[in-house]
Amino acid sequence: MKKYKYLYQRMLDENIIRKAYKKLRKGKAKRKEIIAIDANLDIEVAAMQRMIENTKPPDVPVENPELAYKPCKRTPKIIFEHGKKRKIYMPEIHEQWLHHIIVLILEPIITATSYRYSCGSFPKRGAHYGKKFIMKILRSGKGIRNFGKIDIRHFYDNIRINILMKELAIRIKDNWFLYIIRLCLKGFKKGIPLGFYISQWLANYILEPLDKFITEKLGLDKFVRYMDDMIFYDNAKKNLQRAIAEIRIFIEHRYRLKLKDNYQVCRFFYESKKREIGRPLDFMGFQFYRNKVILRKNIMIAATGMAKRLAKAKAVGRGYYAKHVKSMLSYVGWFDCTNTYDCYTKYVKPLVNIGKLKKIVSKLDRRKNRNETVEKRTLQYAT
Repeated sequence: MKKYKYLYQRMLDENIIRKAYKKLRKGKAKRKEIIAIDANLDIEVAAMQRMIENTKPPDVPVENPELAYKPCKRTPKIIFEHGKKRKIYMPEIHEQWLHHIIVLILEPIITATSYRYSCGSFPKRGAHYGKKFIMKILRSGKGIRNFGKIDIRHFYDNIRINILMKELAIRIKDNWFLYIIRLCLKGFKKGIPLGFYISQWLANYILEPLDKFITEKLGLDKFVRYMDDMIFYDNAKKNLQRAIAEIRIFIEHRYRLKLKDNYQVCRFFYESKKREIGRPLDFMGFQFYRNKVILRKNIMIAATGMAKRLAKAKAVGRGYYAKHVKSMLSYVGWFDCTNTYDCYTKYVKPLVNIGKLKKIVSKLDRRKNRNETVEKRTLQYAT
């Protein structure tokens, strides 16, 4: 296994710091904190460099210890999503900047060895990416008689920081870099915080050995993971039951995590002349059949509800909210890649003009890009 060193030195590279800020700034140009940083960008970049230079383990002497990175007090925001209560932590803007620097360095390390069909939180590896692979499995028609579906119980909340750091230390041989990652997660003895940019990357990294265990040792090549949700196909239910038992032991022994008790081992949907056998696979917002893919019921209801909301706004002569327009176009993307066109033509198309919605979004994007260009030119002239 390849070992990685001198990552801390890369954090001090001015190009890395500026590139991380550019990624952080995207979509946040109107925030007060970003405007303040833009006004003194060179000074802020130098300050970030000095902060990293002075953030080292306690036994390492530094020139200005008062400039070292100190985690801010974190107050979570409670949200309710899909019937679940979640705590979302919003780090301070400079802390977010530091997270982006860390991820820029970690990203090529993690993606180089990650399982090809581990989806969610990876760039260009969302639900539609996973759907394509599942459709490829179903089109082959081989080894799909049964499927298993499992989920790790309270995955983010139960990841232990000490175990995470041990997993990172297997490949990363840079104590100063690991110290900064641990410092970012200070105050969380158990669980990594939702809302931190580094959390999704670290969560994917810690499950890499599990992906290899499932595909190589258990031999389940028809396998897709969407964060902590996993599905796999096999002709024999015994193989799936045995695999789930071994996965349960593996994650308890290595990560001290547990599977949810509501795991499924089911006969995959099959329609004969006389009756229907089994059930479809419900995964990543889709329902998979052997010859079609449809939307999950709650997504379909939300899409048709959004169409009604936009139609009502138009009927009373009120303008659209930008977030509603973008949301509607996103839902249309779900219809485009599933066998639900009849639903679209009946409940969405008569109510909204998709072409006009696209023009609205295009106009908003041009206006935003024009404003950002003016801001950049002003900064260039000021320097």
